[in-house]
Amino acid sequence: MRKYKRKTTRGTTPRDVLQRAAVEIEKGRTIRSVAIEFNVNRMTLKRYITKRAMNPDAVTGYKAVAVNKAVFPFEMENDLANHIKLLADMFHGLSVQKCCTLAYEFALHNKLNIPDSWAKNGKAGTDWWLAFRSRQHLAVRSPEPTSFARASAFNRPVVNQFYDNLATVMDANQFQPEDIYNCDETGCTTVQSPKQVVTEQGRKQVGSITSSERGELVTVVYTVSASGNVIPPLFIFPRVNYKDHFIRGAPPGSIGCATRSGWINEDVFLEYLRHIMKNTRCSPDHKILVIMDNHESHISLKAIDLAKANGIVLLTIPPHTSHRLQPLDRSVYGPFKGAYNRAMDGWLRSNPGKTVTIYDIPSLVNEAQMSAFIPRNVLSGFQCTGIYPFNRELFSDIEFAPAVTTDHDIEIEQPTEEGATSQPNSNVPEKVTETDPTMSETTCCTSPMTSRNLPGTSGSYVSPAALLPIPKADARKKTSKGRKRGRTKILTNTPVREEIASAIKMKQKKKTTSNEPTAKKSLFNKSDAHIDEAEEIDAAASSDSSQSESDLELDDESDDAIDEMDMMEGDFVVVKVAGKSRFVHYIARIDVIDGKEYEGVFLQKVPGRVDSEDTTFVPNSADEACFTEEDIVYKLPQPKSVGGSRRRSGHLVFKCKLDKWHLN
Repeated sequence: MRKYKRKTTRGTTPRDVLQRAAVEIEKGRTIRSVAIEFNVNRMTLKRYITKRAMNPDAVTGYKAVAVNKAVFPFEMENDLANHIKLLADMFHGLSVQKCCTLAYEFALHNKLNIPDSWAKNGKAGTDWWLAFRSRQHLAVRSPEPTSFARASAFNRPVVNQFYDNLATVMDANQFQPEDIYNCDETGCTTVQSPKQVVTEQGRKQVGSITSSERGELVTVVYTVSASGNVIPPLFIFPRVNYKDHFIRGAPPGSIGCATRSGWINEDVFLEYLRHIMKNTRCSPDHKILVIMDNHESHISLKAIDLAKANGIVLLTIPPHTSHRLQPLDRSVYGPFKGAYNRAMDGWLRSNPGKTVTIYDIPSLVNEAQMSAFIPRNVLSGFQCTGIYPFNRELFSDIEFAPAVTTDHDIEIEQPTEEGATSQPNSNVPEKVTETDPTMSETTCCTSPMTSRNLPGTSGSYVSPAALLPIPKADARKKTSKGRKRGRTKILTNTPVREEIASAIKMKQKKKTTSNEPTAKKSLFNKSDAHIDEAEEIDAAASSDSSQSESDLELDDESDDAIDEMDMMEGDFVVVKVAGKSRFVHYIARIDVIDGKEYEGVFLQKVPGRVDSEDTTFVPNSADEACFTEEDIVYKLPQPKSVGGSRRRSGHLVFKCKLDKWHLN
């Protein structure tokens, strides 16, 4: 009975009252007189005296019935609850259905007496689950989606390496809070996320007006200091040419620019560094520290040389750890997005029938900035990341638990300030464990000793950890292909700068080598070159064989080029898609790169063009998909816009032969 309400007060007498009454009876008083004095039922007191004589620690009342009818002993039930909590800490939490199934298997393997309904349904019952959840203080929550890269990248050796770098630059330069800055980008779209609204009770579907189905995105770059100051932002518009009226209504002192994709690149970040220098008045005599992520646009020789010459120390956080170590992500951008959505809701109500454009975003950002970028939020971001005040022991072992899945032993290098000698650090072990290289590109510590005891196999019963073990990833094979693993770096250090210069030089050399024409591979061995001249003429005249030969040569050449090419966001590639009987080729624009997996928008051919060399294409924003490195056939040169009218400015032309792929 899940909603049973007691109708009597039987069995509710406190045990301490019964114990005091029993002491009075032991002194020689009668049961009746003691029962009247303590307001206890005479038969209840008599039964308690009888049970106490046989077992002084016996449990009385309905609790005794519950203990006798319990499926699991106290120790086994705690073991089961601890294992469920540990899996949740590792981001591998179980659903209610899976918990009931695990409880049934746990009881079955230990040969415990279970209700008939358990055996019939193959899982524990709802009544048991509700009581178990109440006893063990469990709750059912909707988890926040967390990528495996983020879960595995945030581990103790990687975090310790970041704090080592931070301590090195702070000790060397004696930075004050007004000299410590955090720089990060965020996206502001023309379509807001509606929040909850009040409506009639019982209504299942409620709508809210938005500007459009799919909006345009403007990148906004902010920089804040550990003292609570905010540098005016940078707006990056998805346009070819930038106009001053784009940032009308933006926060005072803001700047703007335009890129084809609307995202930041090396040239834009270089210009933004000059904006930081102007607002902070930094110099070689008055240095500042800028903490940022490992985005490729931040790591260029021009930016590093400009920062070093003007007293800016650049420190990067480890890849896939911004959700823990980025002050702006921790406490500022969340309130900012909420305030931005509210500002857009107000704009739509004040301008009925109109839609929000990218030129309205700066004024909306200005309104949201006044509500979100307050000193309390900014200071909280630096404090909860342990940057200022400096606190490397901020994160508990529970927060590193998800990284246990990808533990492997490797060596980790120790950070050094420029001009300092490398010394072993007692806080970072010489050998630590490595996370999946395709995910975190960093290292991971050995299994942390969490505050929860790890359930093991007991000598008296089979543990739930033996029935549902902790997930463990196999060691990845080391390959020479793919990106080099990223890590936290002090970019303005001379050794790090030389390392980056060497890597860029090597990349350019590979790119030059891949663009050189390669010899076509022969279809036949030299020993098979005895085909007579007539057969060669017939083979050359056959269109089918000629087509298949050209396709084979194309595949060979493209495979060699794929191994050496370096993909970047905004590149255009030919992608093959498996059809029912053959491969179909499309052109795609790469928007997101995650290891060897890509996400982008596919282009569709504009009808009415016959000449394949002048065929125009237009991005189809509704046709987005993911594809892998194996699906890429060829990397295309950057297209040119047809121009003319506003509609035709989005039409693209590729100055290369495209008829060989029969593009759709």
